[in-house]
Amino acid sequence: MKRKCAEQAYELIKEGMTIGLGAGETIEYLIEFINMGTTDVKIVSPSMKTALLCKRHGIQVIPTWLCDHIDIAFDGCNQIDRSLNCIKTLGALHTQKKMIGAMADQYIILADENKFVEQVDFQVPLAVEILKDGFSYVLKTLFDMGLRAKARITNDKDGYVITDGGNLIVDVDFQSVKDPIETNKAICNILGVIDTSLFCDQVTKALIAKVDGSVITIQK
Repeated sequence: MKRKCAEQAYELIKEGMTIGLGAGETIEYLIEFINMGTTDVKIVSPSMKTALLCKRHGIQVIPTWLCDHIDIAFDGCNQIDRSLNCIKTLGALHTQKKMIGAMADQYIILADENKFVEQVDFQVPLAVEILKDGFSYVLKTLFDMGLRAKARITNDKDGYVITDGGNLIVDVDFQSVKDPIETNKAICNILGVIDTSLFCDQVTKALIAKVDGSVITIQK
């Protein structure tokens, strides 16, 4: 499914494009297709793993801070719905991915059909990236809003998860939130919050790979 989805995504790529790439197995397949068939493209990615894979294939990678426009960007997600709202929580790269999505003329999600839902139901928590100095204040404010939140920890190191930008990740249980989009906006307005893992009004299209080998396109 992932390879078929990547193959269809590749058909949207033209020579000379600047392309944003996220992370994951489908993106790795897409890199293989780019390597086999396209020579004059530039890649921008928030993922070091993706950037290094492109470099190994001889594909030019440019840092995000040197880029002000992207022709087309591809990424995966944890869930996406029919309105093209999606959540990207587990990688702790959502702020950088939103930056790439904002620069892109087209921002396309590649997903298996098990990640496609009628409405995002937050089987994974909402990730909130916050400044370290705002840690206690943001947590208190989230609690005052009636939300259950906790700093993300990892078994791979002692202490909290730290993003590439040196910030903390707080996971918020959103399953019982009645109005996720408005609550998300309120969270983004808390001083010290950088951004969250809920993407609204940013994705332009989704390619959904089905078990039968077909790929369906969802767009507004």
